[in-house]
Parts: sequence; structure tokens; C-alpha cells
Amino acid sequence: MSAPQLPGWRDWALLLFLAALWGTAFLFIRLTLDSLPPAALSFSRLTLAAVCVTVYAYWRGHRLPPLSDPRWKSFALLGFFGNALPFFLIPLGQTQIPSALAGILLAVMPLSTVALAHFFAGEKMSGWKLTGFLIGFAGAIILIGPAALAGIGGPTFLAQLAILAAALSYAINVILTRRAPPTHPAILAAGALICSSIWGAPFGLWQLAVNDQPATYYGWASLVWLAVGPTALATVLYVGLIARAGAGFMALVNYLVPIVALFTGLAIGEAISWNAYLGLVIILIGIALARRTRRTPCGP
Repeated sequence: MSAPQLPGWRDWALLLFLAALWGTAFLFIRLTLDSLPPAALSFSRLTLAAVCVTVYAYWRGHRLPPLSDPRWKSFALLGFFGNALPFFLIPLGQTQIPSALAGILLAVMPLSTVALAHFFAGEKMSGWKLTGFLIGFAGAIILIGPAALAGIGGPTFLAQLAILAAALSYAINVILTRRAPPTHPAILAAGALICSSIWGAPFGLWQLAVNDQPATYYGWASLVWLAVGPTALATVLYVGLIARAGAGFMALVNYLVPIVALFTGLAIGEAISWNAYLGLVIILIGIALARRTRRTPCGP
């Protein structure tokens, strides 16, 4: 891919839209789990999304490459690190640790991304960028709840490592997307989602076969939205945004998602404590610092 451009207002709008898609997904996942177990949900979501993006790509006149094309190796890696591996590790970790601690551990992803991008994507890490990302991480801890840090280490250490590995997996996926061979975003997204579905098929199909949970209208409607919005549409936008604005810019979305989740909680009547609002302000300060650029003097 070509060198990233300085993000414009459209890139910021897309970043906020992606944060809205992913931040509200937690609510729909909760509704879908009433009808499907986790692996079946993941497989169904990815398969429906792969169909949607592939149909869209063909409708726009694009075609998937033949299986002999080396780009399928890239698709397989993107499908593994972007969906298959973290979709397995996160539920595995959350069987032993609370969601608040998992959220803090996942907030390591932007820091991992900016570090990897410095070495593998040609996006140099400036002092302002590193400071901004560190402040954003501190803001995420405050927003989610610093009391959760008391659970670090101890008997659930392996579960915590699973969540950290998922965060690193997402960071690796951003870099792989940035370094992917030149491919239209819709085709890159379709190929990655197809491979994600294949990676998750064995366990997902087994859970679908033995599932005895009662089907609900809200559960299945939520599944369709998860496939179309936070998976299919989001993946196409995600790929295009990384190509234009870079991996470091895309990583900021992980600091915005908890903010969206905060306001989603307000909308459904959840009580929000003062630390959440403080964390929101600190995250926004961190993002502003991370995007600060050195101004070059004009004229002699």
C-alpha cells in the first residue's frame, strides 16, 4: 500500500462511525447469545458477513482472485489474526476474568499497533504520538474502572494473557492490512471474512448442530445486524481507512469504542459513575496529542 495521507475530516468521520458500529456491537452480542452459543454466533456472523461483502464486491464489478493467487495467503492471515484467533481468545479469557479487566487489557491494542507500525509499516513514532497513546491508555483505564486493575496477576494470569494475546492479534492484523498486496478494499475484506469463516467452521458448526437454546426474534435480528453492520460494512471501511490514513490512526478507534459503549449504557438506563466522564476527557486529550504534528516553518 502507498504511504498514508494526513487524515482529513472524512477519515475522522469514518473513524467515529466505526467506533459507533463496534461500540454498540456489545449490546447486540448480548441479545444474540440468547439464541446461539459463542462459537456458533461467531461462525454465523462471519459467514453472513462474508456473503454480504462478496455479493457487494461482485455487484461493484470486482472479482475474487483464483485460489492459486498468492493474495489468498494474505487473506488467510488477515482472517486468522483479525477474527478467528481473537474471537476465540476473548471469550476464553472472559470465562475467568470480569469484563472491566478484559476491556483494560484490550486497550493495549493501540499501543501495540503504534509500536508495530513504527518497525513494520513505516509510520514513525513521534514523541507526541507516543505521549498521546499513553494518555489515551490511562484514560481507558479510568473510564472502564481502575479498580479492575486489582485483578491483574494471581490465579487468572493465563486468562489475562489470553486477552493480551487477542489485543496483540488485533494489532498484528492492522499491520498486515497495511502491508497487504494492492487489492480493492471490498475484495480484501471479502477474502479475509471468507477465511475467517473457514477458520471458525469446525467448532462453530458443531455448536450449531448441538445448540438447544430457544430461538428468539431479537436474537436472530441481532445476529443479522452484527453480520451486516459491525462485521461486513465495518471490515470494508476498516480496510480502506488503513490504506488512506495509516495503522496508527486506525488504532485510535480502540480508545473511542469504550466511549460509545459508555453512551450506549446511558441510553439503556445504566448508571454511569464520575470516573467514566473523567476517562472520556482524558482519552480525547490523548487523541488530540497523538494526532499533533510538527509544523514546518514557511519561508526562509
